[in-house]
Formats: sequence, C-alpha cells, structure tokens
Amino acid sequence: MIQTKGLTAVLLRCRSGIYNLLWNIVKEGGHRGLAECQKLFKAEIWNCSLHDQHVFQKLPIFFKRSLPHAAITHELTVQCRQNRIPGCRCGKTREQQKGKSDWQWGGCSDDIKFGEKETKRFIDKLEKGNDARTAFNLHNNHVGRKVVRAKFRKVCRCHGVTGSCNMKTCWKELAPFNVVGQELKRIYHSAVRVTFVNSKLHKRHNDRDRLVTKKEKKLVYLDSSPNYCARNTTAGSPGMRGRTWESDIVSVEKSRSLCNSCNLRNRTVEHQKQVKCKCKFVWCCTVKCDLCTVKYSHTACV
Repeated sequence: MIQTKGLTAVLLRCRSGIYNLLWNIVKEGGHRGLAECQKLFKAEIWNCSLHDQHVFQKLPIFFKRSLPHAAITHELTVQCRQNRIPGCRCGKTREQQKGKSDWQWGGCSDDIKFGEKETKRFIDKLEKGNDARTAFNLHNNHVGRKVVRAKFRKVCRCHGVTGSCNMKTCWKELAPFNVVGQELKRIYHSAVRVTFVNSKLHKRHNDRDRLVTKKEKKLVYLDSSPNYCARNTTAGSPGMRGRTWESDIVSVEKSRSLCNSCNLRNRTVEHQKQVKCKCKFVWCCTVKCDLCTVKYSHTACV
C-alpha cells in the first residue's frame, strides 16, 4: 500500500511538471501571437494595441483571439518536434502508396494534432457558458487553428550523387508563423458580422439568415469597431493623436496618410544617426567597420 501511494505521488508530480511546462509554452505562444499582430498592424490605424484587452466582441479585437490561438497551436507543435515536451516528438504521416516514386517519408514531421489538442485543452476550455461571446470566441479560435493546419506542407531533401536528387526524403512541416499571420490578416479583411440566435451564430447572406459553420474559414465579429482615430477609454483606444512612426519602419508617406485619414495634421522631424557600414573581415579573426551617417525621420500625428 505504501509503495502504491508513493508511486501515485510520483505520477502526480510528473503530471504537474508536464502541465506547468505546457502552460509556459502556451503563454509563450500567446505573447508571440500578440507580437506578430503588432508587427502586422504597425502601419494601420488600429495597431493591435493592448489597451483594449477587456473588449472582446469589437472588430478587430477578434483578431487578437485568432492570431494568439494560432500562435499557441504553432508553438506547441514546433516544441513537440524539437523534443522539448516529454513523450512528444514526431507526428505520424500517411502510409505511402506502393509503386515507383522518387521520394519517401523520413525525418521528423510536426505533430499538428498534438498542438491542436493541447491548445483546445488549455484555451477553449476557458470558455464557459452558452452565450454570444463564448460562441464568438470559440469560432475564431477554431479559425486560428484551421489556418495553421492549412499551411501544413510537405518539405523534401534531395539525396544522390553530386546533388542529382535521385531520391528525396520528405516530412510534413508547419510554415513559419509569419506566413500564418499574413493569411489571418488577409481573411480578417473579409470578416463577417454575426448575430447569436437559438444558441448559434448566424450571418446575413442574400438577405437571409445563414448558420455559421465550422467549415467556413471566416473570422466573425459581433459589433462594429469604435472609432480608433479618437481616444476612447471605454473601448480601450488610445487614439491617433501623438502616434509616431520612424521612417526606417513605416515610410513618411504612409505615416502622413494615416494622420490624414483621421483628419489630423502631421509633423515630420529629420534626424541623423551613425551606423556601422563597409564592414570587412580581417584575418584572423575580427570584423572591422566604418561609421556612416544616415538620415531618418520621425512623423507624428498632431
């Protein structure tokens, strides 16, 4: 009996350790998703600011559900393949058809099913109840996972004499996460407004109500956006007045256009900075560079 209790305690500690590891990876994925969101929208009026985390049902806040959710799925899947999660490494591939072929399965494929399963276990289960917000969040979470899977691809490596590629070894691999982010931003622009009727999400199509299904790779929203040009503490919008861009990141023309879109004036200030340039490798073993002066500017909405 004592041995059984001891074994149970060890198993519980082991499970607790794995759970904590997975939860840390989930948090890493969430931060990665928000960082990608800010990168994708750095040259937009809405720049994925974190001031509005409490407002879930506004367009485009839904994007901050689907993108981090996709990032968590991606992060869990990649770390699984990298053998950073105990008991999880390579995914299964479909059995190859018999016959002549210039490639064969090999290497280590990403286990996307593991990433999807654990993301649902950690994130979807936080959604409780049968209301519009829950249905809205679960749908956009699903779309985030679906886009990650859509970018799941076959990657091959050649084998043969002097690179002749007589035979290829192939495996399944997730696309880089920035590719997933770009695709989510693309479908974000065609998001659909929905209503919640009889515990289901519905959309208007050809003047008729249609049920929103999981088959659709469409992001949805419940309410129209607030005016992100103006400061709105209720909506969590910092507004555009005082927003600045550096010309190295966003062009002066684009910055001025954003200010004009919000009926604000703009002010551009020229600056100079010194950067390393004309770098040369010196034997052995240093790199020597000159210092060059480059011009850049800050543009602000005023």
